[in-house]
Amino acid sequence: MILGSGIGSVITPFARAFAWVLAGYYSFTHNYGLAIIMLTLTVMVVVFPLTRRGTRSMMRMQLLAPELSKIRERYKRDKGQSAAERQEAQKALNEEMMALYRANGVSPTGGCLPTFMQFPIFIVLYDVIRGMTKVKTIGTGVHKQIVSAPQYLSHSTALYKNLIHSGGKMEAFGLNLADSVRSHQHAWFNVAPYAVVILIAVALQYVSIWQITNRNPAAAQANPQMQAIQKFMPIIFVFLYIVLPAGVGLYFIVSSAFRIAQQEYMYKHDKHIVEAVEKLKTR
Repeated sequence: MILGSGIGSVITPFARAFAWVLAGYYSFTHNYGLAIIMLTLTVMVVVFPLTRRGTRSMMRMQLLAPELSKIRERYKRDKGQSAAERQEAQKALNEEMMALYRANGVSPTGGCLPTFMQFPIFIVLYDVIRGMTKVKTIGTGVHKQIVSAPQYLSHSTALYKNLIHSGGKMEAFGLNLADSVRSHQHAWFNVAPYAVVILIAVALQYVSIWQITNRNPAAAQANPQMQAIQKFMPIIFVFLYIVLPAGVGLYFIVSSAFRIAQQEYMYKHDKHIVEAVEKLKTR
């Protein structure tokens, strides 16, 4: 209970900020989907410096691949080693790799930064959408009534008033963005659009990963841990998409599409990344 209250107190200010921006965009789009898209683009622009730094770190990791391979070869396990010797070799391997990272200003987890940044953002966005579509029961017996009770929004905003009028539904693009693929639907074909949202979101995540690894197939040698995380992260997200509102899925679709365009731009125009790519091509 105390932990939940603590997490809620941390999330609430960010949820209010997200809701305020969302209400602002809704005030002139009058479309829940377009408002979420514009909020997503705003977030992506704000976090762009971190994304660029993560991509540069990843490229520096790839440039260090030959040196990392030599270090791993030097401390390769021998079948005749005792447990203590293997432990000592592993410790020396880690120390030498970290020394190489420090000497070249590289963070081994820097390339994972854009992926990890998604978690706090979607947690806040999920809480915003869940809060905006909250309902409450008033009255008892035959007079009982379920009414919309949006959270985080100013009562004077058009978004708040329309959510009250719609009973908490966020209908856009033929979907209720407050529903998920698990929500009760009248027929199976009503579920299909929500499944399509999941498929598009996962497909775009893989396109984003392919876009990076295709430029340098040796990237996995530079940081196999990061490659493994990137490979399985979209699969992990599938389980989240199943329970998350379609509005959050829309966020991931737009953010992935933005990231693909952003990466294409950086690989062509960012001086640090272009230089790294050219060096990798000469090997």
